[in-house]
Amino acid sequence: MNTTKNYQLRQAAGEYWLIRMGAMIWQQYMQGQTEKGIAALLQQTYGIDDQEAYQDVQQFIRQLREQGII
Repeated sequence: MNTTKNYQLRQAAGEYWLIRMGAMIWQQYMQGQTEKGIAALLQQTYGIDDQEAYQDVQQFIRQLREQGII
């Protein structure tokens, strides 16, 4: 897990926990927002580069899929 990012996906007692930015990504994704739309929101909210935001969103959603969460 990359702890330098503003999100983490942690597992404890068989449950997964979203930390910081991950909660925003999860919420927007579950509301049907596109990955690019979520990246734009992160860029506006956290002032990060658009390419970095998009890559972060893709990586986080990939982690959720790999863990069988989505």
